[in-house]
Amino acid sequence: MDLKPLPCPDSPDPYTVLDRRMVYDSPWIRVREDRYQHRRGAQGRYAVCGFQRMACGVLALDEQDRVVLVGQWRYPLEAYSWELPEGGGDETESPFEAIRRELAEEAGLSAKVWEPLCYFHPSNSSTDEEAFLFLASDLEPTDAHEAEDNEELMLHREPYADCLKRVLMGDISDSLTVMALLTLQARRSGVAAELAPALAERFFQRPGEHPSAGRARWKTLP
Repeated sequence: MDLKPLPCPDSPDPYTVLDRRMVYDSPWIRVREDRYQHRRGAQGRYAVCGFQRMACGVLALDEQDRVVLVGQWRYPLEAYSWELPEGGGDETESPFEAIRRELAEEAGLSAKVWEPLCYFHPSNSSTDEEAFLFLASDLEPTDAHEAEDNEELMLHREPYADCLKRVLMGDISDSLTVMALLTLQARRSGVAAELAPALAERFFQRPGEHPSAGRARWKTLP
């Protein structure tokens, strides 16, 4: 079923940017501060956090409809977290290439069947981060990679239905994991929709081949 486009103002961007400056830059994140004039009269400064890498995750299901979960300590939260195999894709690889690598590195698995599942922005009020989520099945072991010297990972397989309950209970709170589980549940409940073709292509394209407006902005800084 085709949906009509959501409404959008004729002139949606209310900001006039007066200047931009880089505040912090690392291999993982970068922070800039923009000075702006809003058309309603306000003036201010907007701090934007940019992620150097794309967020990629995979909902890997085995033959018993169990979800492959990875457990690790999340430093910013001061808490242990169970979540999907996830990682960051850099400029040299597509989201698909990145998440195949992460599934092998974190779970020692490969998959014969892959498909794009969901695309979203985890926190669009403060960052331009993009998330690409895949669904994978027909799993098989592959050569396990040695964990990095700053990683301690546990593996666990949890029934899919129980994972949904844990989302509702707050046991699973990682945004990529929550979005992937609920997206698949929507599909299984009969909600039928496909990603826009141009967006679906980005799951298999390297960032330089199809950059988002948010990521492209960083190349125009003074």
